[in-house]
Amino acid sequence: MELISKLGIDWKLLVAQIVNFFILLFVLYKFAYKPVLEMLEKRSKTIEKGIHDAKASEERLKEIEQTRRKILDEASREVGKLLEKAKADAEAMKKDLMAAASEQAEDLLRRTKALVAEEKEKMTEDVKKEVAKFIILATGKILQREFSDSDQKRLADAVALEMEK
Repeated sequence: MELISKLGIDWKLLVAQIVNFFILLFVLYKFAYKPVLEMLEKRSKTIEKGIHDAKASEERLKEIEQTRRKILDEASREVGKLLEKAKADAEAMKKDLMAAASEQAEDLLRRTKALVAEEKEKMTEDVKKEVAKFIILATGKILQREFSDSDQKRLADAVALEMEK
């Protein structure tokens, strides 16, 4: 102890400072160091959770993207099938319409030919009748000059019978 007093150190003061140091250390540990450690621990957990959530979100995003691609591929295939079916239906409808139009045209042509033939026959008959009238009139005039009444009647009847055939 004598050595301590020769160095100018007061042992009571030294003990008081050591006690004060440990009290200060305890108070700092209790009120400063421990809350800072807890805050750092919370911050560390929050960062870890954020990283974990980011990874989970990234995985979920990849799954959603794959699902979206599958859906788009399937939709694309369905659209292709529908387009092919629509083309086939359109072709079939086109063929049906062309066949119906062809049938209608043929029917119209047949009816027109029949009408033309009928009109031709009617006109031919009308012409024959007119020619017969002219022949009868001409024959009558010729016969009046050259034949008697009985000869004229007999000839007129013969020509009329011939025209009816």
